[in-house]
Amino acid sequence: MTIAVADKLPGAPDSVGIKLKRAETAVARAKEAERQALAEAQTASEHADAAKSASEDAKRRVREATSEGKQEVQRRTQEARERLARLVDQEREKAEQEVAERIERITADVNAESERARAEAERVAEHAQALIEDAHQQMAEARALAAEATAAAQEAADQAHAHARAVAEKAEAQTGSAERIVEDAHRAESALADEAARAVRAEQEQQTPPRLSEHTKAELVELAQPLQIDGASRMTKDQLVRAVQSASRARQRS
Repeated sequence: MTIAVADKLPGAPDSVGIKLKRAETAVARAKEAERQALAEAQTASEHADAAKSASEDAKRRVREATSEGKQEVQRRTQEARERLARLVDQEREKAEQEVAERIERITADVNAESERARAEAERVAEHAQALIEDAHQQMAEARALAAEATAAAQEAADQAHAHARAVAEKAEAQTGSAERIVEDAHRAESALADEAARAVRAEQEQQTPPRLSEHTKAELVELAQPLQIDGASRMTKDQLVRAVQSASRARQRS
């Protein structure tokens, strides 16, 4: 018979002992359960401590990783800034060098162009000065020729008047037709003077009839008579040309 069965029978002799036994057994089982519970609690506490430690370690590692990450970001950012600064400096130096070279080339071109322009201006100025001096010389020669021509023309005119008077007197003495002869003489004088003036104008304008220099000396002496050029017969051909020109100009102005 088992203890459980004996314990149920009324009046069983060892029911108290059995109960005590059972109580002891229950106490033992309770202590074992308590021990196991304490062991599990200890294990749970150890696991909790380990979890806490792991959590704290994880937090520490996260903080360290965060700090290291920030430092790495700062380091790499600084390196990038330094690289960018070096690149900017290199590009600036390169650009400054290119600009300086371009300015130097432009300056050289401008200086060369200015030098060419200055040399050309000096050449033109020298040429203009030479032309002015030549013009002044030609003007002085022209004035001298004009003075000679005026004097020669006056002399030719005087001689022409004297010749006309002589012709008129001679004609009047020989024929008694003084008025007609004087008229003819005046016409001849005027014709000769006009011929001299036309010759001078033609020579000045380089037109036909032929130039005065193409006349013979005898023809020039004849042209000089109505212009009252004194001493025409004693002049050379070149002197006669200048004298007739001057006298003709004076006659045209008057």
